[in-house]
Amino acid sequence: MLDWIFEGIITWISSIASSLMDAVSGLFLNALGADMTVMEEYFPFITVAYTVMQYMAWAVLFLITVWQLFRTFGGPITEAEHPLHLIARSSIFALLIGYAKPIFLVALDIARAPYTALLDLSMSGEDFTFAGLEETLSNGLLTIVSTVTVIAPILLLILLISIGWNYFKLLLETVERYVVVGVLCYTSPLAFAMGGSKETNQVFKSWCRMVGSQLLLLVMNVWFLRAFSSSVGQYIGNGGAVSTGQGSIFLWFFCALAFLKTAQRFDSYLASIGLNVAQTGSSMGMEMLMAARVLTGFAGGASSAGSVFRNTSAAGTATATGFAAGFANRFKPNSYVRDAVVEGGSRMGLGGSVGFVGRAFGGIAARNGATLTGDSISSVATRPDSVSGSIGGDIANRSLGNYMPQLGRHTLSNTQITGGHISTTATDAAGKSSNVELFNAAQFEAPTAPHSMVNAADGSSWYQVATGEGKGAFYDAPNFTGSASEAARVAETFPGAAEGTMLRTVGEGVLEATTDNGNSLWYNSAFFAEPDAPHSIMQSDNGVEWYAMQPKADAPRFEQGDTAAAYNQAEFRQFMPGFEQQIVAVDSRYRDDGHFEVRHEDGSGTAFYDTAQFDTPRGDYQVYEDAHGKQWIAIHGDAAVERRPVYENGQAVYDGENVKTVSVETVRYNNTPSRFKEPERRENYDFQPPRRKR
Repeated sequence: MLDWIFEGIITWISSIASSLMDAVSGLFLNALGADMTVMEEYFPFITVAYTVMQYMAWAVLFLITVWQLFRTFGGPITEAEHPLHLIARSSIFALLIGYAKPIFLVALDIARAPYTALLDLSMSGEDFTFAGLEETLSNGLLTIVSTVTVIAPILLLILLISIGWNYFKLLLETVERYVVVGVLCYTSPLAFAMGGSKETNQVFKSWCRMVGSQLLLLVMNVWFLRAFSSSVGQYIGNGGAVSTGQGSIFLWFFCALAFLKTAQRFDSYLASIGLNVAQTGSSMGMEMLMAARVLTGFAGGASSAGSVFRNTSAAGTATATGFAAGFANRFKPNSYVRDAVVEGGSRMGLGGSVGFVGRAFGGIAARNGATLTGDSISSVATRPDSVSGSIGGDIANRSLGNYMPQLGRHTLSNTQITGGHISTTATDAAGKSSNVELFNAAQFEAPTAPHSMVNAADGSSWYQVATGEGKGAFYDAPNFTGSASEAARVAETFPGAAEGTMLRTVGEGVLEATTDNGNSLWYNSAFFAEPDAPHSIMQSDNGVEWYAMQPKADAPRFEQGDTAAAYNQAEFRQFMPGFEQQIVAVDSRYRDDGHFEVRHEDGSGTAFYDTAQFDTPRGDYQVYEDAHGKQWIAIHGDAAVERRPVYENGQAVYDGENVKTVSVETVRYNNTPSRFKEPERRENYDFQPPRRKR
């Protein structure tokens, strides 16, 4: 019974170890590459400091050149090189310092060809996991030592830890070798500074040999890793047997372990044949120490196992913030941090014991300032609400900007992220706050309230509704001055605007548009209700609708007085070519208000009203188009005579007891159109959440 319990414990430990090795394997393999992308993104300082390295290299080269020129005064006893040769060499290497990095990248491009070729070779046997290796080892060992049930699990644990630990060391060493190449690249100007003199030229030659050696080692990293992967795949397929019928689990184990050892020592082998390579990796006794500590901890129980980490507890406490936050932000899509803070929903990370440990570290990272990536937020926000779970609290406040870039300029609070719906309170730099609600366009219908359409970091579309004092920041367009130099910005902000449109900001949510068709006002739908007057819908780049009012018609400035009758007749016929009835006079006193009147020979008249400013009237009317393409409502009136009071000096004149009147010819109209109202400003509007799509 005790043997069975003991066997179960060891099997459980080995399964945890294999899962951890699989996680470590994937994490380190992502760091491999034959370019400087990883180096530059993980260590951005080196790209900024590269210029300093160049200036320092020029300074060193100058000092070396001056010193060597000074030595020439000593004559033959100093064995100084010829000054002209020295100056020529220094000039050449001064030029090379300026192109040090491009020259290094050319060499790196040469190494990329075999690197990529080795990486692209396809072998199906490489698709292995340490869990599969654990299962195969277990089956083979149970066959060999079936009589003693406890021995097989112990051997399994020892073999698995040995292979996994050495594989981990090889992965770590490949990353170290990659970092060495990056350091050589970004310190290359200093090496070129050594080539200006014969006395220091050996340093430059040694650097060149080291670059070649490290690039060779970089290529060999792929060779070793893929060779070991194919070996594991081959072993899992045939249990360690070879074509001769010989071979066993233990033979394959010793060959695999020797191969990993050889790969780790390959830099020292290259150094022994004269190549300059950097010595990386840890001492050979590390795995022996680790195995001893694990076995003593296993044999001694929980207290001994805890002593393995006793000396590092203080350091772990001191560096938890930096490590945890850095790991969480770099691991894509930092699923452990996401799993640690999401309430409900399914897990993204690994399950079992490895997932439990990952979520524990994720919780530490979240409490120490880590943020969620856009992918992690997307895994909640774009899923159905029934299975998405939710994210809230401080980590939601500081992370939402990674998913919704337009919120990055605001301070967020009270953030809640659920499936298809995000809510937050956004405060701008001026202290104005807004309640912002976002609804996934794939899950919700468009809101009835004013809204904008925004795109998240994952490309999904969202309806954004903002209310409150600072809502203008989410709806309003940039300020425009009406200058023609802003044409590109106008076209970017309003893609549907006619070419040549100029805009001028005349108020909050109001723009004055100048086009070839005339001037008009545009009203922001978030600030104004939709008007009754003729208008078109213009959509800005943030998805907000603007009511572009129809440009007003512009009547000519007719002359006043009897002597201008002939001029006004000709001007009117040219302005309104479709109106065939003859006129004798024009009254344009109210042209600025959008209407004017003409008189005919029989005393009747016709009143014209701009359709952009006046609604269609009841009764009879006609619509005419002027020479500029604008439409006018024409209403015919009959001749009439009115009795009008006589005034002198602003006072009515009396004839006895009655006011003195005079007969005046006029026109009587049966109906007149009503003027359109200006768009009404929205004070507050009730926001109703949109309905979910079925």
